[in-house]
Amino acid sequence: MSSTDSRNKDRKRGVFGQVRSALGEIFGGGTINADQQLMIEVLFGLLGALAQADSIVTTHETEFVNELMDEEELSTNARRIAKESFDRGRHRQIDGEAEGRRFVARFGKGSAQVDRLYDALLRLAAADERIRPREREFLEKITISLGFEAHALEVRLKVIGQSM
Repeated sequence: MSSTDSRNKDRKRGVFGQVRSALGEIFGGGTINADQQLMIEVLFGLLGALAQADSIVTTHETEFVNELMDEEELSTNARRIAKESFDRGRHRQIDGEAEGRRFVARFGKGSAQVDRLYDALLRLAAADERIRPREREFLEKITISLGFEAHALEVRLKVIGQSM
């Protein structure tokens, strides 16, 4: 394995670890309450929409989502909801901005849940070290719908870039 492959694998492992840590308490156990269901639907729906934003869902993006579900040890029911939500997002059957507003309406602007959701989206976008124009456009809209100032996107991407 080349040093580049090794760094990419370590980076990917680090991304999953951070997302897992951030979302861990939400996905515990086999029973899904209304808040958990909303979190799964919005998170995986937006991940699907982001993955499709540049018109190509890469193997890397699909693997990211599958590994996230594995690492979170989602129950069978939670995994089904996540896959269905991802597919709805991928097939552009959701309104990303409306989903962001729905999430903020439930968890509150500036909440830890909103911050975690935003972080997961940014990490998926940055995982391949390149954010394409349509991905950026999608993220700009989501940034606003989640209640962040427009400049937050650049600030967060710089932070992610430094930790990669």
